[in-house]
Amino acid sequence: MELKSKGQSLKYILFKYLLSIALGLVISGGLIIAFISASYQFKWIFPANHTESLILERKIEIATSKNFEKSLLPDNTSYLFLSKDKKVLETNMNKNIQDKALNYHNGLAYSNSNLSFIEIQRSDGCVIVAYELKPYYRSLWMQKHLPQINILLLILLIIFCLISIVTTTLIWAKKISRELNPLLEASEEIGKQNLDFQVKKSNVQEFNVILESLEKIKLGLSESLRINWREEEKKRNQISALSHDIKTPLSIIKGNSELLGETNLTKEQETYLNYIIKNTNRIGKYIETLMLVNKSNQANELNFNEIRSEEFVGHIEKLAKEFTSTYKLNLLEDINYDDDFLIVDLKNFERAFLNILSNAEEHSPKNSTIKLIICSKADKLQISILDQGHGFTGEDLLYAKDQFYQGDKSRHSKENYGIGLFVAEQIIDMHGGNLVLENRTDEIGAKVSILLPVKK
Repeated sequence: MELKSKGQSLKYILFKYLLSIALGLVISGGLIIAFISASYQFKWIFPANHTESLILERKIEIATSKNFEKSLLPDNTSYLFLSKDKKVLETNMNKNIQDKALNYHNGLAYSNSNLSFIEIQRSDGCVIVAYELKPYYRSLWMQKHLPQINILLLILLIIFCLISIVTTTLIWAKKISRELNPLLEASEEIGKQNLDFQVKKSNVQEFNVILESLEKIKLGLSESLRINWREEEKKRNQISALSHDIKTPLSIIKGNSELLGETNLTKEQETYLNYIIKNTNRIGKYIETLMLVNKSNQANELNFNEIRSEEFVGHIEKLAKEFTSTYKLNLLEDINYDDDFLIVDLKNFERAFLNILSNAEEHSPKNSTIKLIICSKADKLQISILDQGHGFTGEDLLYAKDQFYQGDKSRHSKENYGIGLFVAEQIIDMHGGNLVLENRTDEIGAKVSILLPVKK
């Protein structure tokens, strides 16, 4: 898989991203300039020298009018009318601007970058007009409620720049995310141990390097799992063969022991013979446990078929009746369900169900009652087995489904090796169901429930 030479480098992509940001900022500046031009063209705002132009247009009229007409002055101006002996005849200036106007009249310097003055000589004195060199809105409402034009333009420029940066970043983030998808998909599939997939390529060189490494990891894991599976299969076959081989001489020993028991034996010989029979039976149970453990690792060997709930429940009832009859237990049934369909491997489910029944029998008093409840719950069929034993401890509820768990001796005998519920849960999980452990609420005892999905 050769991916390194394909695609663009991250440096080149980052450079293109920065160019996109720069282009967006230039476009933002262009939009502001276009907005200013349109505002001047449609006279939404007046330029900074507009007031000065109006004063200059009316200067002769102001200078030659018989009486000083303040109405000739544009809005946004203030004036100071001085007599020839420099006395103030009329003004609407505040004290601060008056002082600056007088300094201007006397030829003294003043410091203000925006405030300007024009002096108009009249026959009866002079008029000093003060105005500011800044753009302003044509509308009085805008002038009153909106910020100054320079500040407004700055705000608009910042907004346009932010919109440009955010939009460009989102577009590039989407592109990078799209290029990251092959990495995320490959990592997710490997994490789920699903190695039967094709590693996709990316248009980024550095990502392709990582994808190539993931491809190598996938192939390595796949080969390792195949080797492990073959080894495990070999071990299972060896255990099965060995267990079968041991059962033959064990059966011979057991048969001869029973025949020996029918002869005349002394008390001491009978004692020794009982030891032989007892331990032969114990070895037989060990072999059965070993075979059960061996089968518990074959959870993928299921053969699913569609079956009606009625047929399935009838089979479960029959099993429960046979089991309780064999172990001299009473069976109490509470069955009420919807007739739907289930997808099950009947043979393996039977194995799980009998494991749960065996667990219940093992911890039930003699001649006690096993209760079987079957009911429909939403889109599931619930099968519950309730016994009259000591119930589960807190530790049991947490770990009883773990393999080889033997926590509370009140629910585990010498022949129990923590396999039954473990195998049952494995099989039920493969059916898409759940195994729930809890204690009875109506009386002392344990309750084990199987929840299986149904098809309407």
